[in-house]
Amino acid sequence: MHRPELLVLDEATSGLDPLLQQEFISLIRETAADGRTVFLSSHDLDEVQRVVHRLAIIREGRIVVTDTVDGLRRHAPRTIELVFGRDVETAALTHLDGVQVTKADPRRLRLTVTGPVAPVLRAIAPLDLLARPADLDELFLDYYRSTDLPEASRAQ
Repeated sequence: MHRPELLVLDEATSGLDPLLQQEFISLIRETAADGRTVFLSSHDLDEVQRVVHRLAIIREGRIVVTDTVDGLRRHAPRTIELVFGRDVETAALTHLDGVQVTKADPRRLRLTVTGPVAPVLRAIAPLDLLARPADLDELFLDYYRSTDLPEASRAQ
């Protein structure tokens, strides 16, 4: 088999069992480590975040962002889950800039925070705080929810 400098693969692991998917991913990594370029198009975002070094999100035929998965996470809104030992009101949080209450139960809140977290912490006194980086699924959906289509951004 020849060794092309560029491979373009569309949904390449679709229909493969998990063992063959792992073998295929190893081959992709070997190819990239050899200095060749692999373009992998996939709707399986879990697979994308496990495999790729850099990614691009394409919306309506245009690249809207190009970056590493870690780079996208660093610039992404954070999801914060607050757990209380008592019922709480969300009014103090709904007025904070860059804070959106995405789920509210009497003793548990889930927030999306695009700015600093300190104002959130000043507004509440949680008994337990859980923070996690954004999943690639969330990042992808955020670009599709956006009403404007920016030119490709982030590090090239």
